[in-house]
Amino acid sequence: MKKIKEIFKDFKIRLTVYILGFLIIALMIFQAGMFVGFKKASFSFRMGEQYFRQMKGGPNGLPIMGMGRDDFGNSHGAIGKIVSIKLPTVVISDRDGVEKTILVSTSTDIKKFRSTIKAEELRVNDFITVIGSPDDKAQVEAKLIRIMPNPDDMQLNLPEAK
Repeated sequence: MKKIKEIFKDFKIRLTVYILGFLIIALMIFQAGMFVGFKKASFSFRMGEQYFRQMKGGPNGLPIMGMGRDDFGNSHGAIGKIVSIKLPTVVISDRDGVEKTILVSTSTDIKKFRSTIKAEELRVNDFITVIGSPDDKAQVEAKLIRIMPNPDDMQLNLPEAK
């Protein structure tokens, strides 16, 4: 133990250990970022494989080329109107017409206002917000589903400008 303390008294050795420690921490952070990016990109890739079912194409039905940075789909949730229900799957359509398949399980919490409801009580045209995790078939495994008022049906009562 005494020898180790003597070794670390040398400035060059301490500096080397600090630099190596910093590099290891930096590499761990970089690896975590790669992991998250890979998950998001693989979800978008799988959505592309099921393009015609889940995404809108160009005017002739062919995929639109040239994805930008923000064109990755939201893999951990969805917001939209229910278009079909065949439990355990629910298909919703968002404002852009993109359809997402939601998997509902017995552990999924489904809320309508403050009440908890059963999956059988979901109805076509209900507007829902879903939080969950992606699977390898470009579906979202729902952890929480919240039934919301449809924003298209809501009217804002703002005072008129004078």
